[in-house]
Amino acid sequence: MFFLSCSYGFRGSLPEHLQSVRVEPFRSRVTQYGLEQELTSRVTEKIVMDGRLAVAVEGQDSQIEGIVAVYAKTPYSYTSAEVVEEYKLEIRVEISFTDLLQENDIINGESITTWLVYDPDAESEAQALERLLEESAEDIVRRCLSGW
Repeated sequence: MFFLSCSYGFRGSLPEHLQSVRVEPFRSRVTQYGLEQELTSRVTEKIVMDGRLAVAVEGQDSQIEGIVAVYAKTPYSYTSAEVVEEYKLEIRVEISFTDLLQENDIINGESITTWLVYDPDAESEAQALERLLEESAEDIVRRCLSGW
């Protein structure tokens, strides 16, 4: 009984017949250049690190697709002199995860929103964006491989 629970715990809720995945190049609806390529790379890296599915370019059992739907930078807090003290960065990605063997959608067009707050005096927007993309990739992989 113990060994069965360990085996199940490693795969999570991922169906046993899924052994490989292809991460399709993400698309974008935003004007911020390169977010979709960077997110595709990070999602692929996270899947490799996770180890439950092999990343394949052909003959795969499943497929992940994504669209960067929103990227926004908005003021989050102000000083007493009405100067922006912190900004909020937000990214929303619509993802689909398809079981190609059983020809059904596991996730279809679900929105995953990730956001963070950063202090422009402590880090640049580019540095904050790096953190945001890393967190977003983790959220996407967690949702696809564990969260359904």
